[in-house]
Amino acid sequence: MGSESVTSLLLEAGSLMLIGMVFVFSFLALLIVGIHLIAKFCEAFPGKPVVEYAAPRRKAVQAGVDGKVVAAITAAVHTHRQTNNN
Repeated sequence: MGSESVTSLLLEAGSLMLIGMVFVFSFLALLIVGIHLIAKFCEAFPGKPVVEYAAPRRKAVQAGVDGKVVAAITAAVHTHRQTNNN
């Protein structure tokens, strides 16, 4: 391997590195400009407001289930968790 081949390989590697860095920098710069343009467009034309609604709350006791039964189940689960965690 002569010194000319090493020099040419280094020059080719340097040029490829420079081309790659310029390409990535250009892409990122265009991406930033595009994001800013989209932000300006969204400020100029805000669109329809988003309507937020509250989800209907579920009742703790469903129709047909007695409150005493729910209380008994809750107490049993609580007792089970207390005895098995310790």
